[in-house]
Amino acid sequence: MPFPDPLPTRERRFETLEQGAHDVLVIGGGITGAGLALDLQLRGLRTAVVERGDWACATSSASSRLVHGGLRYLEQFEFSLVRESCLERGLLLKNAAGIVWPERFLFPLHAGQSPGRLKLAAGLGLYTLISIPRILGLPRMHGRRRVCEWLPGVRTGGLLGGGSYIDGASDDSRLTLAVVATALEAGCIALSRVEATAIDGVDSGARIELHDRLSGENRTIDAARVVLCGGPFTEGLRRRAGLEGRWVQPTRGAHILVPRDRLPTDGAAIFASPVDGRVMFLIPWPKYTVIGTTDLDAPPDAAVSASHEEVRYLLDSANGLVPQAELEENDVVSSWAGLRPLLASPADNPSARSREERIDREGSIYTIAGGKLTGYRSMAEKLGARIAADLGRGDARAHSPTRCHILRGALPSTIGRPSWSDLERRGETAPLVHAWRRRYAALLPAVEEFCGRVEAGRQPLDDETLQGEVDWAVRFEDCLGVEDFLLRRTDLGYGRRRAVAAIAEVVLDRLADGLGWTTERRAEENDLLKRALERIHGWQSPGRASRRA
Repeated sequence: MPFPDPLPTRERRFETLEQGAHDVLVIGGGITGAGLALDLQLRGLRTAVVERGDWACATSSASSRLVHGGLRYLEQFEFSLVRESCLERGLLLKNAAGIVWPERFLFPLHAGQSPGRLKLAAGLGLYTLISIPRILGLPRMHGRRRVCEWLPGVRTGGLLGGGSYIDGASDDSRLTLAVVATALEAGCIALSRVEATAIDGVDSGARIELHDRLSGENRTIDAARVVLCGGPFTEGLRRRAGLEGRWVQPTRGAHILVPRDRLPTDGAAIFASPVDGRVMFLIPWPKYTVIGTTDLDAPPDAAVSASHEEVRYLLDSANGLVPQAELEENDVVSSWAGLRPLLASPADNPSARSREERIDREGSIYTIAGGKLTGYRSMAEKLGARIAADLGRGDARAHSPTRCHILRGALPSTIGRPSWSDLERRGETAPLVHAWRRRYAALLPAVEEFCGRVEAGRQPLDDETLQGEVDWAVRFEDCLGVEDFLLRRTDLGYGRRRAVAAIAEVVLDRLADGLGWTTERRAEENDLLKRALERIHGWQSPGRASRRA
């Protein structure tokens, strides 16, 4: 297939950014900011979005990687949230097909635990009813035998059976990247590694001081409106604009990865933790099973990494459900953690806090916070219509063009899993084909051809990644650093620490060539990677370093 157009160079984007005033500047390049930038650009407003790090480098690359309606929110009677999330899930399965895919979930039932069989059946029925139009099929109830097949080693004592349904899943960082790339194609200016250091807003517009964190240069731009999309860092961003008020009460969610052969599943599983009853997930990933998540109060300046206590809790919860797995700390390949930008609430239980969003305007500055990954488009739609109406230009209709706009790289079909027979006939390994399906969706054939054209492009980094993908990420995916590639363009950085360190040398060399790094810059990137790996593996107490590393 033909290659997509390369993204505009960073220099060209800066030139365009400084050419006259903008209708809207969006500050924050997570899924909320990216989705809003796309919405505004498609409404005909001249839009720019800046992010101080890499796209999705915080909360939007640290989720449970689910695009779901939120079955568990039914118990909290948040029916409108579930309904909206189910509708948005359906739109993403169509507009981001392949980037978002359907995933089967099992809910095992044990005697004496909530929910009971009747309550689960009723909950799945209500969930399906709320999900109309039903594009994912009907839920089913299963007996003990099917549950044991689905989840080998599941605790059989008191096992009654279970229920299953279909929801959605995605690589959260790559979904965010697809939204950013789609906005760029539509004419939006999108720049990462650019920090808004000062925001001076009045009713008629705003002047924003920007600092390029790569070159060290400072620039000033004007915009009629500014939107703050700081996620868990919303209040700090508001202070730069001279605004006050309590907005968010973040909680930390940690996940761990264990090898698939240590905890195999036939699809995903949702269950109540035998430790404390919290709803948890087992999520299949190509080489791993993801176990998550925790939900602990955490201030925005807290260390965003899993603690030893959280890892122990996740292992104990999984072992309580699947005792035959006998998972130990040495089985943990890596971890990730992120801060949920939950709205400030008097609720003592973090899991009980609402996932609704809040939007406010103060002069020319809007703030948006809260929400969840699945509902990013709907959040953007509401705010986009309001901004267009306030400005008196652009498309101010309630229904955004994003309702039917296909994201860059999405498959032309809806839910089906495509067959990449050409790759398989050429003898590519199953892990590579499986990983590429999720990583590139419709762009997979173009990536394969590109890797064949660049020097050593078909040489493997591991069994799921080729060296040419580094060059592809630089040219087509706005990759500017080693963390970008290892943690967000791919999952390579979440492998065993020693294996990642060996791969990193090759990745650093290719990035240095592609981005023109100096020796000093390469060394800085290497140091950044070491700090990132410490966050991923730092939960291990002294003397507990994995013998399998």
